[in-house]
Amino acid sequence: MKSYQSIFAPFMERYISLKKGLGYKCIDMGYSYSLFDRFVLIESVSAVGITKELADKWAMPRPNESPRTRYVRIAHVAQLCEFLCTLGYKSHIPKLPRVQSSHVPYIFSRQQIVAIFAVSEKMMLKCSRHETSLSAIPALFRVLYGTGMRIGEALALRDMDVNLNDKTIFIKGAKNGCDRRIPISASLADVCEGYRIHRDLYAYPKPSAHTFFRTHNGEVCPRKSVYNWFRRILCESEIPHWGKGMGPRVHDLRHTYSVHALDTMAGDGLDLNYALPILSACLGHRSLDATEQYVRLTSEMHPGLLQDLNAVCSYVFPKKIML
Repeated sequence: MKSYQSIFAPFMERYISLKKGLGYKCIDMGYSYSLFDRFVLIESVSAVGITKELADKWAMPRPNESPRTRYVRIAHVAQLCEFLCTLGYKSHIPKLPRVQSSHVPYIFSRQQIVAIFAVSEKMMLKCSRHETSLSAIPALFRVLYGTGMRIGEALALRDMDVNLNDKTIFIKGAKNGCDRRIPISASLADVCEGYRIHRDLYAYPKPSAHTFFRTHNGEVCPRKSVYNWFRRILCESEIPHWGKGMGPRVHDLRHTYSVHALDTMAGDGLDLNYALPILSACLGHRSLDATEQYVRLTSEMHPGLLQDLNAVCSYVFPKKIML
């Protein structure tokens, strides 16, 4: 627990404890509250309660601060204001600024996905280095595309989390602080089983990690290594990459899963009133609103599907998409 010095110290500590009790990690929140704590001390606030004047001053843009960083620190203090209000301390809840993402998700075609898998397999078979994570890459990319999980969630999977008998994967300590169990297809279960057999056959006797995805020498697969192999595989697959921060990114496999999964469910005739909650649960979202940023369709890509979607919940789908 961070040590705060301002008059809001016990309230910030108590609120963070409550959030952690619900499963949230609160790392960013702790940092935001450290900044707010110093800010309050400088402003010489002596009464519990956040006034509009104080909230507005806190919300002012700072030099070299990204829109996202500003949004996060304002949001954390807004949550503190709501908490103070529940305790009877009148506080002004600041309005959150709108943040427009500069990144447009890339949606891989099904042919490109097949190419990525084929190239990753080919590169893995040619590799003999024990310290590399390439031995895990073919299975890892299939899991990312086949489940829509985040790269951090996949690399943190424990061996015991992958249940091939039930064909499920358990994700612990996800982004929103909620554990979830997701189903996997029979074909993906076969991929995971094949990878596990190969991994255990060639791995060192005493791996230092108990994660599912490991290097040949038993270490956790470094995220940077995964990104580097992804770039190389894109190049070998003749899929253009526009530079750092421009994409396509590993995270775009999650976006692609969202679109392809929804397309498949709609093609199977599943009512979208049921399809969207299923997709939202698999992605680990706590509301359908959060799924909005992952489901991106155009009339050119799925004309019939988009027409059905507009009739159900047209607000869910942003217009921008890269194909």
